[in-house]
Amino acid sequence: MSFDGNILRKVTSELNETILTGRINKIYQLSKYDLLFIINAKSVKNQLLISSSPSYSRIHLSKMVYEKPSTPPAFCMFLRKHLEGGIIEKVSQISNDRIIIFDIRKRNELGDMSIKKLIFEVMGRHSNLIITDENFKILDAIKKVMPFDGKDRTIFPGAVYEIPSTNKIDPYNKPLRDKNLSIPKNINEKSFLDSFIGFSPLLAREIIYRFNKSETPIKEIFDTILEESNPQIINSRKDYFYFTSLNHLEGVSKEFDSVNELLDRYYYERDSIDIIKQKSKDIVKFIKNHISKAKTKIEKLNKDLINTSTRDKYKIKGELIQANLYNITKGDSVLKCLNYYDNTEVTIDLDIKKSPVQNSEKYFKKYKKLKTSIPYINRQIREANKEMKYFELLLHQVQNASLKDIEEIKDELIEKRYLKQKLVKPKRKKKPNFETYYDEEGTEILVGKNNIQNEYITHKLAKHNEVWFHVKGAPGSHVVVRKIQPLSETNIRTASQLASYFSKLRGSSSVPVDYVEVRYIKKVPGKINSFVTYKNNKTIYIDPDEDLILNLKRK
Repeated sequence: MSFDGNILRKVTSELNETILTGRINKIYQLSKYDLLFIINAKSVKNQLLISSSPSYSRIHLSKMVYEKPSTPPAFCMFLRKHLEGGIIEKVSQISNDRIIIFDIRKRNELGDMSIKKLIFEVMGRHSNLIITDENFKILDAIKKVMPFDGKDRTIFPGAVYEIPSTNKIDPYNKPLRDKNLSIPKNINEKSFLDSFIGFSPLLAREIIYRFNKSETPIKEIFDTILEESNPQIINSRKDYFYFTSLNHLEGVSKEFDSVNELLDRYYYERDSIDIIKQKSKDIVKFIKNHISKAKTKIEKLNKDLINTSTRDKYKIKGELIQANLYNITKGDSVLKCLNYYDNTEVTIDLDIKKSPVQNSEKYFKKYKKLKTSIPYINRQIREANKEMKYFELLLHQVQNASLKDIEEIKDELIEKRYLKQKLVKPKRKKKPNFETYYDEEGTEILVGKNNIQNEYITHKLAKHNEVWFHVKGAPGSHVVVRKIQPLSETNIRTASQLASYFSKLRGSSSVPVDYVEVRYIKKVPGKINSFVTYKNNKTIYIDPDEDLILNLKRK
């Protein structure tokens, strides 16, 4: 992983510059493993995110907007009791390992000053957040490890916290490091990983690359790299990040002013998507099943429609039986006669239990049934197509949804009787959780991210002379600029960016976005929720810019 001990060292240094002596005002638990600390330091409000997620464990300051749950879990309540109102006295890293410790001073229930230690181990799926007293006696942990779990350490209230043992060298201990590097056989990637604390394969490859590409001694390369500070994300075959330049990777790089800013940008969307995937996997499965059912139904109905094309042969058989009644006796199983439509001899199967007239009526009934079924089948195909498009739209909306958006999508499915209503006390109806952005001019822009939100901001909230944006010919968000014409170029481009980014065409270039005054928008009769038609629109072509969206001010 890129988040190694060297990255944590840079984060620790930046935290000491930013939040040391700061006061912890509030703690939120955003999800099972993610905690957000609101810290006031040097007259600045800071957000410190600590995530022990198995996929995206990390710690960094954040400027992103997060959804804060109304009800805090038990661990969050415990942290609030012991840490809220506390002053951060010290932020330190254990050697160069992926362990950071916060010393927090706060008065206890008796009014005596006490020190609590908040220990975060950034170790992938083994990451943990632990709170202890000043003597390292564990008070609680987000992930508990019992003595009988077969692990080296016990992480449980009452146990004493033990720092993970290691025989590796701190790479910032220059004498020991240089002694190791003076042995030629130790100059390789594997040896670096085996010898030095907090080294990732990414850094080991970079050191070997620079060593092979220059005549610089390996010790000088270590000194240079470990002291460098050039935080960047490199888009190669996939995205990589590090606190220094990665010359061994080819790709487009984006540089940042600090490691905290880099981590905030790199992880924000990835972690949000991961959390939402976990929370929405049941609803995604439900939607995909309905899409599959609709496709199967359409295929079956199309086959039925093709079968109706054979209806005329039943009518002809009925007519031929009637024309040859004198040649048929009850009990005959077949009728051989001349087809006067094409002058060919045909053989018609007869029901031996029916009279000639009844056999004729049987074929006429089949003909009539197939003929009358055509409008019905066509109507069923249209409805199945409409339902399939509806669920495809929902699938797109879930992929771009927040946790609150997903709850609204579930409510919509309950309202349409696709899902059963849970037997719980109904809550007071709240207004939809649409998002509000502000462009550089301070103009308010509304963004709906599901059908309920789209319908609300377009048909209830927006005024008739405000301007509506939507990506052309693809599922996407309704975007409303709370301003009347004429719009400035900044208004138009920002709203178009939002409409293109929150659409199915997010990954495309030159995305067409239509915009029009709300007065020219009409609901489509019989369509589900937010389907609309419009006229007198203009079109702008835009390249979605993720950085611009993330940097927009949000309410």
